[in-house]
Amino acid sequence: MEKLKAIIAKFDVMFVWLTVFSLGGMTLLITIQVVLRNLFNAPLAWSEELARYLFIWMTFIAGYLGARQNKHIGVAALQNALPPLGGRILRFLSFFICAVFFAIIVVATIQFWPRLMKQTSPAIEMPVAFVYFGMLLGALFMSIWYLLLAISSLSKEGNVPELKPEEVENL
Repeated sequence: MEKLKAIIAKFDVMFVWLTVFSLGGMTLLITIQVVLRNLFNAPLAWSEELARYLFIWMTFIAGYLGARQNKHIGVAALQNALPPLGGRILRFLSFFICAVFFAIIVVATIQFWPRLMKQTSPAIEMPVAFVYFGMLLGALFMSIWYLLLAISSLSKEGNVPELKPEEVENL
């Protein structure tokens, strides 16, 4: 399990940097677009499209980081009201359903991949598969993470490993 944690930690670093670059790039592109449009009356045709695609990437990449930090919304009232075994079962089902949901996204994206490679974006003219790759990457890692959480929730202690915010700052 420690080896798996070390591997996941390396991916966490990559995901943090991808999120930073996506947000930074999106902010820079939108700022340049606003300045060029309002001050020089010469907007760029491609900047809004690329900013939108970076936003999509950031959403799914940061979604994985949110899952790792246990920041996604959840209602624990029912889980806390149940006896310990019932709470573990409910926690397992919750994590398992999330893992299956994200796995379905991964499979569906892979099935559509040949079509996505043929379709190009209007302004940048790149295959939209590159946009969907961010969704594929985020969904794949969220599926793996939720599956690991489902497995770990079955233990007697029910310890759910998570990435602490201070660990993110130290990456």
